[in-house]
Amino acid sequence: MIRRIQQGLIAEGVVVSVAKLCAWFGIPRRTVYYKPVKAAPKVEARFCEPIKKLIEEEPLTCPPLVPRS
Repeated sequence: MIRRIQQGLIAEGVVVSVAKLCAWFGIPRRTVYYKPVKAAPKVEARFCEPIKKLIEEEPLTCPPLVPRS
């Protein structure tokens, strides 16, 4: 929102900093710059090893998801 306002003002020839716009609208400046980052999935070894072992011991116990032709 603040960026769009700033771009609109620049198009009209008015240069206003992001800090000033945030102060005028009562918005913390960090919310303008914040970009959420999703954490990488965490693999727990206590689950990973037993599941891997089951798959290697009995790979064909489950029916196939796609019918074989």
